[in-house]
Amino acid sequence: MSFMPARLVALAFGSIALVGAGLLLVPLTARTPAPPLPLRAVELPDPELPPPVELSELQPPQVAEPETGETYELTLDLARSDSVERMLADIHVVEADRKRADQALSELLGERKLATGEQINLVLQALRDPAAGPRLQSLSVRPRPEREFTVIRQSNGTYVGEEKVHKLSPRFVRVNATLSTSILEDGTRAGAPAAAINEFIRALSYEVDFQRELRAGQRFFLLLEQLVTSDGSIANPGRLLAGELVLNSRVVSLVRFRPKEGADQFYTLRGESIVRSFLRTPLSSWKITSEFGMRQHPILGYGVMHKGVDFGAPEGTPVLAAASGQVIFADTDAGHGLFVKIDHGSESATGYAHLSRLGPGIASGTTVRQGQLIGFVGSTGLSTGPHLHYEFYRQGKAIDPLTERPGVQQTLAGAELERYRAQVRDYIGQFKLAPSVGDGSMVIVPPTATAAAAAAPQRQAVSAPPVGQVSRKSAPKKNR
Repeated sequence: MSFMPARLVALAFGSIALVGAGLLLVPLTARTPAPPLPLRAVELPDPELPPPVELSELQPPQVAEPETGETYELTLDLARSDSVERMLADIHVVEADRKRADQALSELLGERKLATGEQINLVLQALRDPAAGPRLQSLSVRPRPEREFTVIRQSNGTYVGEEKVHKLSPRFVRVNATLSTSILEDGTRAGAPAAAINEFIRALSYEVDFQRELRAGQRFFLLLEQLVTSDGSIANPGRLLAGELVLNSRVVSLVRFRPKEGADQFYTLRGESIVRSFLRTPLSSWKITSEFGMRQHPILGYGVMHKGVDFGAPEGTPVLAAASGQVIFADTDAGHGLFVKIDHGSESATGYAHLSRLGPGIASGTTVRQGQLIGFVGSTGLSTGPHLHYEFYRQGKAIDPLTERPGVQQTLAGAELERYRAQVRDYIGQFKLAPSVGDGSMVIVPPTATAAAAAAPQRQAVSAPPVGQVSRKSAPKKNR
């Protein structure tokens, strides 16, 4: 039993010895140097370097800019002896564009010609090359509010013309104004067109003494009929349909009406035509400087009968015939200076003194109409300054023109009067609903309330078209 373990121990030590001997032999063999290898020089090619980096390559990539720039609008007026092509050339529109556009517009207009001063609306596009000028995108012209001609550039560079016809519709508007300087200035400032205001003044001149009755703070109202296109443009700024002037002691109302057999006229609420047989004053603007009656003559220096009324006005102011008739004198007449006398028939006549010159065609024997130009204010004869000396004769006797009430030329009756009254009611309703450029409301006094005032004599003033200046002093001044 003891023998087996001894042999195993001997074998173990023998194995360990052999392993140790092998380990000792390995390092001895590694230390033996190998014979050196022969060395040979090898030439290597130069490496290819990358190209230098440009600074621009370090920036983000740029997007190509378009050939055209922003679009803008321009409005030009057609000058005298001008053409659309010449006008486009003046603003350096590309030649091909302006020729094609002008041709398209000419074909669209046909025989119609554009008037001097016509507005041409352009839509232009700037090009990147300033030397090339702008590019015309569209062109439009509107000779009348209801008719518009447009030329538009197409994608292929051609131009196509188009005519637009806008529908016209009536629209009622009202104007409310307060007197401060004159009816004309205050009405225009309140938004009324000048033509409507002048028509209102002309109609009032038969009923109102502008010199004595107008005062600052008084109010007047107008009802206008405008024509408006379907796109909102105003074709007609306003035709006067009715108007009122509220004076201190009365209200003067005027309504436009067309009888079945007759022309448009203005009538009072009683149905009487506003047009009288005589204009009260034959001037468009004036100021009373000397009234009818006894006075101290400014040149002769003693008391004499002043057989007319003096109206101060600038030299050259037009003088109008107060009524239709025949000129029976048109020459120099002593103290009257250059003098015109007109026979109106029915034993009535008028005289106009101190004129600077006669109107065209005025001579003895000439027939004239009411409101026709017969001369101009001057200072000829016995006169201290420019004014018109106006005389009125009845049966050969001089009377005060300011107290003579001219006759009514026409009065509505029967069915016409009923139709007129219905129209008055309609206008009152329209005035209440119409948009206004001011404040206030129309005040139409019923005819029954004004009958007493209408029956009394009323002074009238100034011929067509009077200025209607506001007076703050009623006492006339002597002409010096």
